[in-house]
Parts: sequence; structure tokens; C-alpha cells
Amino acid sequence: MDSSNEWAGMGLAVRRARRARGLTLEQAAGLAGHTKSWLSKVENGVLPIDKRADIAALATALEVSADTLIGEPAPEVQPGRRSWNLAAIRATLLDTAPDDPPDVPARPFHVLRELTTQAVAACRGARYDDLMPVLPGLIGELEVTAATASGPAREEALRLLVTAEQAAVSVLRYLAQPDLAWVAGERGRQAAALLGDPVWEGAAAFAAAHARSSANRPRALMTMPAAADRLEPLVSQSRMAMEVYGMLRLSAALACAVDGDHAGAADHGAEAARIAAPLGDEPTAWEMFMPSNVAIWRTSLAVEAGNPERAREYAAGVEPRVLPSRNRRAAWHYEHARALAMAGKNPEAITELRRAERLSPVTVQNHPLLRELVRQMLDDSRRRAGMRDLRGLAWRMGMV
Repeated sequence: MDSSNEWAGMGLAVRRARRARGLTLEQAAGLAGHTKSWLSKVENGVLPIDKRADIAALATALEVSADTLIGEPAPEVQPGRRSWNLAAIRATLLDTAPDDPPDVPARPFHVLRELTTQAVAACRGARYDDLMPVLPGLIGELEVTAATASGPAREEALRLLVTAEQAAVSVLRYLAQPDLAWVAGERGRQAAALLGDPVWEGAAAFAAAHARSSANRPRALMTMPAAADRLEPLVSQSRMAMEVYGMLRLSAALACAVDGDHAGAADHGAEAARIAAPLGDEPTAWEMFMPSNVAIWRTSLAVEAGNPERAREYAAGVEPRVLPSRNRRAAWHYEHARALAMAGKNPEAITELRRAERLSPVTVQNHPLLRELVRQMLDDSRRRAGMRDLRGLAWRMGMV
């Protein structure tokens, strides 16, 4: 196949943004905190942009959003990939709110509770065909119930609404709809504010923090250290408080990593691990806050810090069978793949990427850092073992 048809990678987007701003290589590299040689290699596709901190620094230097450098995750028409009709979820998110519900009848509360449980299960199982048709009606009816009920029923409806909006954030991010994901995150925060429970406000803040790519340094993410600090005094109140606090600490670690503060990221990750240890690998934990999931986050943080050996140590501590989410099991494989590739073990990395793709195709095929990784391996390994699997993955990503 003609290599001219292959996905150009982030380097081309960086070059276009730099030239549009009228900067020389030396000027742009200096603003991003790198050398001219480094940036030249990036623009020519010799060196991958494989860390969020580098994407964020380049976006700031070039005065563009990180989304501009990351680009669209995949063409609209892609082999083996379907598109979802977003009209209903868009209308629900943009035309209604927790304090301004739609004019629709709401089904009985026990039905909405069960649908929310099913939505969470579908999200964890990466069963988006099941999830997408359910979410718009579920969110709207929970808004109606929260607006018309009182007492404990109203409080439970608001908690379910926060949960449903969190599922919406997750699926919309995976479907490359960050703007709608951000609205879903804001709707969740509005519901949590009406509830007035600091723990659930923290839960909603977590979802909002991950509505956009972390490389954009979104404010909701960058304030996670402060959000975790606010919740820390309440940790002993309940298991839910511990789980939310732990996920806020992991989000704080990611915020530090994006800013290049890898020591701070390690500290936040260690605190999350400390909180998770006595809880054990409980599959019903909120956002799967458990030691194995914390280890996956720490694997990713070590990759961001450029420490593949430490990343592989963390990955070795994961028990994937306890993770109730196909997405998180996929994350274990692809973060391990990133560490292996960083250590020059491309064939092993390809194997891990294929395992991740089998678990959650949409997640892997839409992940910008994985697409950049695949581009680099295509360039480096055209005639090595594993090339057939790699080119197959790249084709499904719409890159060749």
C-alpha cells in the first residue's frame, strides 16, 4: 500500500500550526521548552509526541488547543466502525437541565433506578450500542423526577442523575465528542450542587475533569488537587467518600503530569494507592477505585514521566480479572504497550495493543496517543515481526 495514504501524525499538525503563527523552529521550540532539533524531529515524524505534557506545551507555545494538534481521532467512514445518532443526546444535554427538566412523563422510580444500573454496566462493558439509545430518555426522566420529588426520593434521583451524566461523559469522550461530554459534565455538576452533598459534588467534579483531553489543561482537571484537598477531611465518613477522594487524587496526579510535575504526580498516585490498599479489589467500587485500577493509573503516569521500567513494574501489579470494565482492562494492555514501545519492545507492544483493541475497539481506535504510537511503529517496523497485525490495527484506525 502506498505510504502516502498513511496518517501523517501529530507532527504535520504541529508544523502547520507553527507556520500559521509565523514562528521559526527555534522560536517555537524555545516557547515549548525544547530544542530546535527535538521539534524538527517531531515535525518530520521521526520522534513521536507520546506524552501529554509535550502536547500541552506545544499547544500553549503555538496558541492553539491541544485538540488541534491531536486532530480528529478517525475518519467518519472507517472499516468495521459504525456511527451513532447523537441527535437525541445532544437535544437532551443542550435543551434541558436539572433545574429545567423536559416536559415529558417519567417512568416509575424503580424503573429509572434499574436503567441507571444497566447504563453503568453497559458503559463498563463498552457496549455503546446498548448505552446510547438509553441515555437521552434516562437523563431527561431523572431530571423530571428530581424536579418533582421531595425528600429522600429527590436526593436519590439527583444521585442517579449524576451517575447517568457521568456515563454520558465517558461514552461521549470515547466517541470523540468532547463538547457534548463537557456539557454532560456540567449537567452532572449542576445536579450535585442541587443535592448539596460534598462527596457527590466531588464525584461530579471528577467526571467534568475528564470531559476534555487532559492535554488541553482544562480548568476542571487542573483544579483536581484542590478538589481532593477539600474532600480529604471527609474521607473517614464512608467508603464512597474514600473512593471519590482516591479518584480525585489520581486526577490530581494526571494534572501534575500534564504540567510536567512528575514528582507531584507520583505523590498523588502514592496517596491514592494508600487509600485503595485496605479497600481491596471490590468490583462494585465507584469508578472502580481499587488497587488494580490505581496501578493502571500509575502505569500511565510512569509512561508520562518517561520511565518505562517503573511503568512495567506497576503493570505487573494489576489483576485484570477483577476489573469489571472492559475499558479499564483495555487500558491495562495499552498502557503496558506504551511502556514496552518506549523500551524498544515493539513486537510485544503490538501484541498488547491488539489485546486492548479486542476488549474496547472504539477506545483504542480513537485514542490519539495510541494513534501516534502506531504511526511511529509503522515507520520503524515495516518489515519486522508483527507488521501484519500492526498494519491491520492502523487500517482500522483509518491511518492506511
